Amino acid sequence: MPKAERYVGELLLKLLARETGEISKVDYNPQKTAFHGHTYTGETALERRSPESQGVSSAFFCDLLRTLNRDKGSNIHKFMALRHGYVIAECAFEPFDMDMWHVSYSMCKSVVGMAIGILIDEEKLSLDSKLQDILGSRLSPFGFFKKSITVLNLLNMSAGVEFNEAGALSGNDWRKSYLESALKFEPGTKFEYNSMNTYMLSAIVTEITGKSLFDFCKERIFDPMGIKRVFWESCPQSITKGGWGLFIRAEDMAKLGQLYLNKGNWNGTQIVSEEWVEKSTSWQIETDREDNKHYGFQLWINDDRPGSYAYNGMLGQNVFVYPDIDMVIVTNGGNQELFQTSSMATTIRNYMKDVIKPSDEALPEDFSALTQLKALCRSFDGRSRSFPTICSGGWKNRSVRMTKGYRRSVTKTLPGRAESGTDILLRADARNEKQLLHSWVKNLDGLKYDFETQGLGIFPLMMQIVHNNFTDGIRSICFRVTPENAFYMDVYEGEAIFRLRLGFDGNHYVSDINMHSENYKVVIKSSVKRDEYNRIVLKNDIYYVEEACSRSFNIYFDLSDLNRIELRMTETPGTGMLMEAMDNFNIEGAGLESAIINRFIKGGMKSVFTDAIKNMLQPIFYANLENPYLDIPMDLGDEAESGEEVSQEMTDSAVPEEPEDEEGDIT
Repeated sequence: MPKAERYVGELLLKLLARETGEISKVDYNPQKTAFHGHTYTGETALERRSPESQGVSSAFFCDLLRTLNRDKGSNIHKFMALRHGYVIAECAFEPFDMDMWHVSYSMCKSVVGMAIGILIDEEKLSLDSKLQDILGSRLSPFGFFKKSITVLNLLNMSAGVEFNEAGALSGNDWRKSYLESALKFEPGTKFEYNSMNTYMLSAIVTEITGKSLFDFCKERIFDPMGIKRVFWESCPQSITKGGWGLFIRAEDMAKLGQLYLNKGNWNGTQIVSEEWVEKSTSWQIETDREDNKHYGFQLWINDDRPGSYAYNGMLGQNVFVYPDIDMVIVTNGGNQELFQTSSMATTIRNYMKDVIKPSDEALPEDFSALTQLKALCRSFDGRSRSFPTICSGGWKNRSVRMTKGYRRSVTKTLPGRAESGTDILLRADARNEKQLLHSWVKNLDGLKYDFETQGLGIFPLMMQIVHNNFTDGIRSICFRVTPENAFYMDVYEGEAIFRLRLGFDGNHYVSDINMHSENYKVVIKSSVKRDEYNRIVLKNDIYYVEEACSRSFNIYFDLSDLNRIELRMTETPGTGMLMEAMDNFNIEGAGLESAIINRFIKGGMKSVFTDAIKNMLQPIFYANLENPYLDIPMDLGDEAESGEEVSQEMTDSAVPEEPEDEEGDIT
């Protein structure tokens, strides 16, 4: 078994044993900084235009966004569409924010390809350059295995090196491990997707320029394009990860797609040569994959439309480029798929292939469809914000004002849809939850529970592994209601306390988590229900709004005994996706422990690891009240007492009246 895969098996066994802290073979160093919402000097924004002005119907986007929203399996976070370089549609799906950066996973491989293209354009590198010549000083005595690997092999994923993504968990020196690893096939003869090929391209950039790939890209790509709010992780030896680790905003992803549509030119500056763009987006190798049969240079060649291609990252991070109609589609998501096989990607690609009917000329402005599109995006976004309204004079002689907006209600129907029986039931459920919340929250104020079993964290397992930032284990949780009627759940993990504000009935509050000096933003959507056993359930969906991952944190209270609670956790993306990822490498273990497991447990080591992941993703464990009472008085009346204000801010679910504009007209 390759060493890297053995280390993955060891890590999973540690997770099974509930070990916490620095349990990987890779040294942990905090890297990620907090996202700042303000605009930086030099940052530029793309211009916004109506879809019709660029030859696309607003109704097309209404239909597409409705379809994506209805398909919960797509789990789309953000959507943006460009035509002729203008943003013509954009939508964040609650609780995500269009202006916040998002993890990109392998989407950033295409940026690495751009950096390599710049060096080749400047004749500092060539497609035929060999690893032996570039990194010769780092070759081990067994380095002759790598003599035939070229930059071309790295770019088109045909290097054939056995050291793959699992190597990120196996130690600190990824370059050395890559160079010492055996070959699975002769370089250049076969396609095999491997993120470590991209990492080695990053190492080449550093070797040639003396700068990290991130610094090089900031200087040569990001800064000239007005991309300022961006961050890229590095390996323990300060080499930019290259194949993953980039946090970037959707609008800046769109700029990178538009750059290649512009043949490498940005506002008059040739960032990458036209020749390199043409090579990168041409068929370079057969993939033997049904969903994407061809690969270019660090990007996928699609067959949706003539000349189309994609920068693709797992779980829904995509830049789809359609040169024949001069369009770019950008998505962020949190779905279950590793490549472009999710229902989200399939839906978008089918719409762009079969449904869209773009015009080379501007279409007549369709005020009704455009208004409906804006209303849909506001509904899916779930936030209160101003939006442009045409008040008089028609589109050509329009007078545009900004309305005040209002908080979205969970019971409000979407535009153009009559209230159904399901809507009525949902409204009744909301009233029941409102009454239950009024009478229940005050029972939790000040209660602190200590967990019987530690080893699980508030971080999803996927994030722990990708960022090499492992939990110290949740020790306790405490509930409190502030004088301002805000409801908090304080999570004690290791030596840290995460103070998380819960949002009920459409209210979203951003909380900050400092996980071992790395900063992450979370939003918690909460509700209070009764289960089939008449237990009170405090349901919390925890969204890491810079990430593709989320985690449920559901707490069960037995009305007969508040001294003990049950916690159930699930994670999205879940078990199925991780099992698919595990299938990419063999895990059979080594040594006496592995021999015993393989002999006596059905399914062997693979079965043990599968159970370990399920146990980590879907655990059930218990906590006891720190200062138990023999009897805790509870008020579970059907209605809140007169004058009761606890949680009123969080539970107001009435559909608001339409706001008036400054002249008193209903907008």
